[in-house]
Amino acid sequence: MIYYFSGSGNSRHVARLIARESGQKLFSLNKFFKDNCCFQKGRELIECSQPLPLPDDKDEVLVFVHPTYAWRQPRLLTSFLAASARQLKQRQLYFVATAGSGFGGSEKYLRRLCRDLGATYMGLATILMPENYTAMFAIPDEAEAKRLIKAGEVKAKNAAAAIRAGSPLLPDPALCKRSFLLSTVVNPIFYKFLVKSRAFYADDRCSSCRVCELICPLNCIVMAENESGALRPQWTDNCTHCMACINHCPTKAIEYGTASRNKRRYFI
Repeated sequence: MIYYFSGSGNSRHVARLIARESGQKLFSLNKFFKDNCCFQKGRELIECSQPLPLPDDKDEVLVFVHPTYAWRQPRLLTSFLAASARQLKQRQLYFVATAGSGFGGSEKYLRRLCRDLGATYMGLATILMPENYTAMFAIPDEAEAKRLIKAGEVKAKNAAAAIRAGSPLLPDPALCKRSFLLSTVVNPIFYKFLVKSRAFYADDRCSSCRVCELICPLNCIVMAENESGALRPQWTDNCTHCMACINHCPTKAIEYGTASRNKRRYFI
């Protein structure tokens, strides 16, 4: 079974390719989280009304495809998997991570997670895809994005072949530099000071289409009338900075303070 969590679609694209190449079923964690789970500040699971659906065959491997937030697996996913420990015990877990730059010490934390779950760690594939963190970084132009996607698809097919063969996945060491600094020091700072929703807003380009509300995997966005009586998205503090809202807005009306102004939007 292939499980994916994705904001701009990079991880979903990779997951779909791996599912097709490996012949496994695809499962959207975005929809599962939206329909069943409550998180605190977009990172810690509070409760979930349904257990994670798993294959009946306990020998079937589980593959988790996800983005990389500040050089580690997103905390909401780590929290969810930790809460699913009883289900995942003695299961074989593969991880496939996408990122716009690098992966730091992600592997160390995934090994630790599997140890705590009592699961078998089957490795991590690291796949560069176009940058989508509009709240901080520039988005590559269309030509560069296409080049990155094509190269990422090659790596995804290689990962699928390894998974199909039951072989371990190995991260690219060239993409895992400065692991302690980035994943152990910078990651907590990122979550404490940067992962906040208050800078999001929609300007007058907003058509009240509700795409942002519908696509938010954590139900962080609600539509409400502003002072002028116009229906506009409002953000709660349950934001994980997946950038789904800002990158999928069809009128490019959503901004993140001044950091996103005049930046290209990206989704696949």
